[in-house]
Amino acid sequence: MRWLERHSWWGLLAIALLYIVFGVTDLIIGPEADVGIPLGLTGMTPAELEADGPAGYRLFDFFTRVNGWSLVMIGWLTAAVLWFGFRRNERWAWWTLWFIPVWTAGIGVFYLVAGVDPAQPPPPPMISAPILSAFAAVILLVSAPRFFRKQPD
Repeated sequence: MRWLERHSWWGLLAIALLYIVFGVTDLIIGPEADVGIPLGLTGMTPAELEADGPAGYRLFDFFTRVNGWSLVMIGWLTAAVLWFGFRRNERWAWWTLWFIPVWTAGIGVFYLVAGVDPAQPPPPPMISAPILSAFAAVILLVSAPRFFRKQPD
């Protein structure tokens, strides 16, 4: 179990890198990076959204890319907290990294609040967000003892 406590941070780093990859993809490709999102929310593909209203599509494109940038930054910040605090058993880093499961679960909640097209499969983040959130929470719980052990005097 001690081995798992010491090395579980690699799972959180994998999540951080996944955020970066998804973010870079959204930045470079835009709405076409994941056609399941507009399809799941509106029942329309990115091309159909663009044909329906170029101004609306431009906003969607802008927010997709801004979201991509946010994912990249969250990934880098997560990696920095892991690298500079968590690996050194600094308690503040453990507490800080609870934003990962909370923030990731929030992504899924936003889709529920926005509503999805009942004729379409759910957008991929509605599936991946709760899974990543649970995975991060389990990693943090497994690693908790190393942050809260009594230090020898």
